[in-house]
Amino acid sequence: MKEHRQITEILRQVQKNLPGGSKIIIACSGGADSLALTDALLLLREKQRYQLVVCHIEHGLRGGEALADAGFVAEFCRVRQVACEVLRVDVKPFAAARKLSLEDAARKLRYEALFECLEKYQSDCIVTAHHRDDQAETLLLHLLRGSGTAGLSGMRSHNDRVVRPFLQVSRAALEAYCALRELPYRTDSSNMDLHYTRNKVRHVLLPLLEQEFNLNVKQALAQTAASVAVDAACLDAMAAEKFEQYVQQEDTSCCCEAAGLLALPAALQTRLVRLMWKKLGAEGLLTYQQTRQMLELASKGNSNKSIMLPGKTCAVYSYGRLTVTALERQAAATEPGYAVSLAEVRQAGVLRLELPQGILRLGYLEGSARPSGHAAAYPWHLLQCGQLEVRQRREGDRFFPSGSPGSKKLKKYFNDEKVPPKQRERQLLVACGQQVLWLPGLRAAGWHEQDCAAWLTLDLEYLTPGDDK
Repeated sequence: MKEHRQITEILRQVQKNLPGGSKIIIACSGGADSLALTDALLLLREKQRYQLVVCHIEHGLRGGEALADAGFVAEFCRVRQVACEVLRVDVKPFAAARKLSLEDAARKLRYEALFECLEKYQSDCIVTAHHRDDQAETLLLHLLRGSGTAGLSGMRSHNDRVVRPFLQVSRAALEAYCALRELPYRTDSSNMDLHYTRNKVRHVLLPLLEQEFNLNVKQALAQTAASVAVDAACLDAMAAEKFEQYVQQEDTSCCCEAAGLLALPAALQTRLVRLMWKKLGAEGLLTYQQTRQMLELASKGNSNKSIMLPGKTCAVYSYGRLTVTALERQAAATEPGYAVSLAEVRQAGVLRLELPQGILRLGYLEGSARPSGHAAAYPWHLLQCGQLEVRQRREGDRFFPSGSPGSKKLKKYFNDEKVPPKQRERQLLVACGQQVLWLPGLRAAGWHEQDCAAWLTLDLEYLTPGDDK
């Protein structure tokens, strides 16, 4: 039966991309594509032993319509007895602060929220309903922006714990699936707004290409993206090998011999210098022009010449070597470090630790109610190591801000809160391993349970000049 085959193909694509037993966060907007994805995963849940959580992101852009979408998804999940998280992000102020378009800001915040949900539920992957038509639009957008092979590869079916099982499935096929399964869905009115570049590509450029050049242009573009992705993956793997061979990586820099770099094929040269920049954890976008400037720096051979790069980095050529360096990066910690065992805290009830800023009081408090009168408190049973440290930040530290839906890298928290770079370097924190419990003067960590048997309490009595310790 034709109808049955259409449903079977959708289910086949899901099973092909998601192994049995997967713990999955489903990104669901309430539209036809994501409803088809959610329904297909629910149909396969028992057979494939999937553990599912649906996550809906409300962007704060469409008022009552967006709230109705959120309510629709929540009700859909309630009826089908699947866990649902509805998270809200505020796109407009974020876009204004970061000088981003609303499209780019919404995408960034959406994925941040999805990854926080992923960490909260300790899931394996985020699954989105991007399909073949989306892939065609993405390829055209990147082509119009002058992207290299990375952009022309389009979206990957598996990338950084994000899985897109429908990249070979058309939008029409997903809408047909919803019709066959009698699934109502929401329609986002902003998808018709030609102010957004993607909508112009979808409603103006692609129909023109279909009408005037190729009725199957979406399929052709998706096939092109898949082909370019294979080539790009091969070149990326070769560049990674050359990085290990040619580049000396330190905490705040990557350095290579210019002669060795310039002897490589051009495709590997560009990838290698971009990889040197990326390895420093720099944020932002390294443009084609900046990549070319880095290679020109190496080829001209003028010692002690430098160029500034995104993410507070720079490239310097000196005596035959090209170095990419992170600026304002913390070197060795200048503040002394302190450590105390949790067993000592529990035995003493309260421990006092002298810091340059004041007296840190660490306490052990039993009781079911949340402690009051303290700057910070943390459930004792969530502490993951045997000792507490008072120190400056380290690579890999993670923080669960109170009021947040999940944990995040401390670096990302500082970026989100716009903490000045110099303050980041001076900031002391209380940590258990890489689990940051408190940023004195900034924010306490959150916790998963409101009630627990025992608490770690933290308080800092700030000293003023002339006070006795």
